[in-house]
Amino acid sequence: MTEKYEGTPQERKKAVNPHLAGFIAWLVAIVLCAGIVIFAFWQVGVAQSMQKYQAVRSYETPEVHEEIVAAMPPFEPQAVDAGFFRKPLTETDLNTEYRTEPIEYTVSSGDSVWGISERYGVSVESILYANFNILQDKSDNLKPGQVLTIPPTDGILHKWTSRDTIESVASKYGANVDDILLFIGNNLDLSKPEIKPGTIVMVPGGNRMLTEVSHAAVVVDDEGNRRSGFSGPGACRIIGHGYVGTGYFIWPSAVRYISGNNYGPGHRAIDIGAGLGSQLFASDSGIVVYAGWLDGGYGNFVVIDHGNGFQTLYEHLENIYVRCGDNVLQGAVIGTAGSTGNSTGPHLHFEIRYGGTQVNPWDYLP
Repeated sequence: MTEKYEGTPQERKKAVNPHLAGFIAWLVAIVLCAGIVIFAFWQVGVAQSMQKYQAVRSYETPEVHEEIVAAMPPFEPQAVDAGFFRKPLTETDLNTEYRTEPIEYTVSSGDSVWGISERYGVSVESILYANFNILQDKSDNLKPGQVLTIPPTDGILHKWTSRDTIESVASKYGANVDDILLFIGNNLDLSKPEIKPGTIVMVPGGNRMLTEVSHAAVVVDDEGNRRSGFSGPGACRIIGHGYVGTGYFIWPSAVRYISGNNYGPGHRAIDIGAGLGSQLFASDSGIVVYAGWLDGGYGNFVVIDHGNGFQTLYEHLENIYVRCGDNVLQGAVIGTAGSTGNSTGPHLHFEIRYGGTQVNPWDYLP
C-alpha cells in the first residue's frame, strides 16, 4: 500500500519516509554501541600494558635506599694459602666409577654385603666370589673387623696357575677373552700375553655357582612326628598336630623396610630393620619347632612350622618369648629384635620356606 503525502510538490520532495528514518536511527545506535565496546577493550589493553611496563621497570630499576647501602661493610676476599693440604677421607671420597686394582675394606658395625656392594659399585656376587675364604658364599657370615677384598669391577679375581690359559680361564667363568686381555689392571702385553703363576687376574664379567647350604627346617621321623631340622638346645620333637597356617603371611615386625641384605644370591631372606627390643610377631599360625640359641651365626633363633608345607625362620633375636612345641596364632608376639649371632647391628633376618626350599618373602608378604 502506497502512502500519500499532502502538500505542494516542493513539500512532498522534502518529506522523509518514516520507515527510512527509523532504519537510519537503528543503524546509528548499532555503530555507537560497537564503538563503545571497542573503546572499552582498548582501554583495558592499555591498562594491562602499563602494568607490565611498570613491573618490568620496577624489576630493572629497584628502589635504592642510600642509608642501607652506606651501612654495608666493604667486601674483602680472604687470602687462601696455596700450600693448604686436606687429607682425603677414604670413607667418603671413594671413586666408584672406575678402578683397576682390588682394594681392602674393613667391616664395621652396621655393614651389610648389600650396602658394601652399593658403596663400591660392584655386585653382591662379585664380593662373595672374592671373599669365599671369609664369607663362604653367605652374606650372613659378615662380621665387624673382617677385611674384605673388593674387586675393581664385576667378575672374578682368579689366581693364575701354571696350567691356565686365557682361553681356559675365560671358558671356566663364562667370560670373554678380550675382556681379560684389555682390562687395564691386568697389565698384559697384547702382542705376547704372559702371566706368571700366582698372579691375581681380574676376569671381568666372570661368574660361578654360589655354594648355598640350606638345612631342612622340619623333618618327619618314621612315626610321622615332626621335629626341627636344626640341631641345638632349642630343638624338640613334636608329637601330634598343632595349628595350621592360613598360607597368607603378615609382616613379622611393625617396621617394613630393609636395613641390610635383601633377598638375593648368598642371602635367601630379607633383613628387616626392626629396632633393638622391638616386638616380633608370628607371620602365620603354626607350631614352634625351634626356640633358642643356634650356632653358625643364627644367634637366638625361632622356627615355626605352619603345617601346610610352609615354615618361617626368625634370626638374631634379643629375647625369645615362646618355647619349642608351643602353638602360636598369626600375630602372636614371639620375641624381640636383637643383634645376636653373626650380626653387624639390630635387625630381623626373616625367611620363608616352602617344601624345604627358601622362597622370596616379597612374593608372600602384603
